[in-house]
Amino acid sequence: MNDSDVSDGLDQRIVAALQINPRAGVAELGRILGDHERTVARRIQRLLSTGTIRCTADDDPLYSGQGHSVHLRLRTAMGCLETIPQRLAKFPGVLNVAAVSGGAGLWCHLLVEGRPRLPSLPLEEVPGLPEATVLSSHITLRSFRTEAEWHAPVLAEEEEKRLRASLVQPLPGPARRHDLTPTDRRVADALTRNARISLTDLGRDLGFSTATAGRRVASLLERRVLRLRTVADPAFLGLPVEARVRLKVHPAGIEVVGTALSRCPEVSFCAAVTGCHSILADVCVEDETSLYRFVVGTIGALPHILDCDTEILTRVSGPGTAAPEAPDAP
Repeated sequence: MNDSDVSDGLDQRIVAALQINPRAGVAELGRILGDHERTVARRIQRLLSTGTIRCTADDDPLYSGQGHSVHLRLRTAMGCLETIPQRLAKFPGVLNVAAVSGGAGLWCHLLVEGRPRLPSLPLEEVPGLPEATVLSSHITLRSFRTEAEWHAPVLAEEEEKRLRASLVQPLPGPARRHDLTPTDRRVADALTRNARISLTDLGRDLGFSTATAGRRVASLLERRVLRLRTVADPAFLGLPVEARVRLKVHPAGIEVVGTALSRCPEVSFCAAVTGCHSILADVCVEDETSLYRFVVGTIGALPHILDCDTEILTRVSGPGTAAPEAPDAP
C-alpha cells in the first residue's frame, strides 16, 4: 500500500499507538513502530486533517469536580432516529450518542453539573426534543475502564510497553477529588482542543514558560482529573461491530466482574452504575460471531452475573469532530 491509503496497516498501528500515548512524538513513534519519522508525521497529519482521529482530553468527573457522568437509555419516535443523535450531540455536556440497531433506541452519555435528579433526570430540561423519552438513567459509581484507556489490540506487547514508558504516571494511592482552578481549566481546555499541542506552544498561548506548562499538564494527569484520549472509529481499526452489554451482578461480585472485563482487549468501556443493571460495558469486535464468543465464553465464564442484555450499536456521534492543527508533542 502507498502513503495515500488511509486504511493500511501502518495507519492502524499509528492510531493504536496514539490511543496508548496521545502525546507520543513522531520520532518516538517511528522508533517503536519501525518506520521513518517523516512518514509517521505525514500519516498523523493526514489522519488528523481528515478527521479520522481526534486527539483530545476528557475530564474525569469522579475526580475533577466537573459534574457527574450519566448514561441515559432513550426511546425515540419512529422516523426520528436519524436526526436526534446529531441534535443531542450538540447539547452542552453530551459526550456521545449511540443508536441501537433494530429499534428506536439510543444511549446518551453526558456530564451533569450538580447532583443528578433520578429517575426524571434530563430531557425534560432540554428543549426541542419532544420525540425522545428517557427509559432509564445510570450514574457512574466506579469506572473500571474508560474510552481513554482503551486501544485497539494491533501492536506487539513490547511496542505497547515502550509507548507506556513515556506516559505521565498517576500518583500512588487512591485518587482524590481535585476541583480545577481557573488555570487548571485553561490548561485542560487547551488539551481538549488539541492533546498533541507542544509544551512550548501551550506555554506561549497561556502565558507560561515551557517548564511551567509541563508541570501543569503533569499535575492534571498525575491526579487523574484529566485523561488524554485519541478518538477513532473502531471500524477503522478492523473492529466494526460495537455492542453495549448491560449486566445484573450480585453486589459481592461487582468489583470482580468489572475488573475482569476491564482487562479484556474487546472491552472499550466498563463502569459500575446505578439502576437495575449494575455494570455497563462496551465491546468492539470483528463480527457478530466474535461478539457471540465474547458473550458466551468471556461473560458466561464470570461468576456472580445474574442477567445479561446485549445490544449492537450503530452510528456513534459526539461533539466537535473538527480536527485542529497538531504540532508534534515533545
